Amino acid sequence: MNQGYNSIRFDSDRRRLRQGQVGFRVKDRFARYGEEGSVEVEVIRYPNEGDWTRCLFLARITQGSEKFAVPSESWRRKLIASEHSPARTLMFTIALWNVPYFVSVHLVRHKFGVEHYVKSQRSNPDRASVRQDAPVNHVMDLNLQALMNMARKRLCFHADPVTRRTMEAVKAAVCACDPIYRDFLNPDCVYRGGCYEFTSCGYYERRLAEKARERGS
Repeated sequence: MNQGYNSIRFDSDRRRLRQGQVGFRVKDRFARYGEEGSVEVEVIRYPNEGDWTRCLFLARITQGSEKFAVPSESWRRKLIASEHSPARTLMFTIALWNVPYFVSVHLVRHKFGVEHYVKSQRSNPDRASVRQDAPVNHVMDLNLQALMNMARKRLCFHADPVTRRTMEAVKAAVCACDPIYRDFLNPDCVYRGGCYEFTSCGYYERRLAEKARERGS
């Protein structure tokens, strides 16, 4: 894990990824997060066997079949990689507890296939004085395609560092529920086979060089 996540621990019974006392330490101004409370990413809902069975049924309908069956892992991987429409029926509900407000603002920019539910400040008479890094609760209800799209932008090293680490925590929590998603939640350069930002951070080039060294060893 990146710096700032060295105290994460995962409770498999609750499907919850907890952030310990280190908090989001990006310069000193975020150090207070560890003092005021922990940041948690909780996967409340993720695709179960019934959801995957329904997904396969919907895919088969387009081929003239009405058979119900639990799909194999190989089929699931092919479906995710192909990004065909049945993938949009696989739903997640992901809660971000005590996430910095500015991270929440970044995430709500994603609007296709996702609904955002964020703690409101309208009952706060002094809301004009609330800091941009004030903690808020943010719940996302989204499909698999939307989750992959979000990861492509928010795992990019050009993304805000705190937002990126939040997305890393989301990925870790989702993959702890089902590791099949690990290979599909990646920055855009990995997905597209190259960087298409205005300027490259160099991550993709370093990744290629590292793989070349591994092949040569």
